[in-house]
Amino acid sequence: MLRSDDSAFSSAWPLTRLARLAVGFAAVTGALALGCTPKIGDDCTVSTNCSTTGDRLCDVTQPGGYCTAFNCEPGSCPEDSVCVNFGTMLSPVAGCTPSQANSPYKRSFCMATCGEDNDCRDGYRCLAPTEFNAVLAEHAGGSKVCAVPSKPVPTGTSNEVCTGAPAAGGGSGAEGGSPSAAGSGDAAGSGG
Repeated sequence: MLRSDDSAFSSAWPLTRLARLAVGFAAVTGALALGCTPKIGDDCTVSTNCSTTGDRLCDVTQPGGYCTAFNCEPGSCPEDSVCVNFGTMLSPVAGCTPSQANSPYKRSFCMATCGEDNDCRDGYRCLAPTEFNAVLAEHAGGSKVCAVPSKPVPTGTSNEVCTGAPAAGGGSGAEGGSPSAAGSGDAAGSGG
């Protein structure tokens, strides 16, 4: 018969040591994961860069990607972000007026808040939503967000699609582009 201290199961030390290592590794990994949680406005290439639980997505139409939450409501965005509506303006083009009062193309996205351009990553500026043809959905006004500035309509381009204004000269596009009529520069909401 084996003595109790010669048994393979007599000492719990190897199991305890392994268990301690596993718990320590899990604690360190958990701490790193919590410290590195992506925020709204961070760069990304796929939605899992923004969230492994599916509560955020990556808008790959923006330079370097843009972590966001789609279909937000006022007050529903994470800390340091606000809900912004895109595509809210009804079309002034005859025959395009929808039967309801709201635009059927409206989409909402959470966007990172900022106080100045330095608060945003490279390629983005701190802008009021009205500066890139969007509307702040939050009840408190005055928030600025990190966004890509709208590009002006190129000179000599018809802007009828952008603004509903017919181009001068019978729609040939020879004249009539208005630099202030930038229409498609949605910062995080161009998915629509």
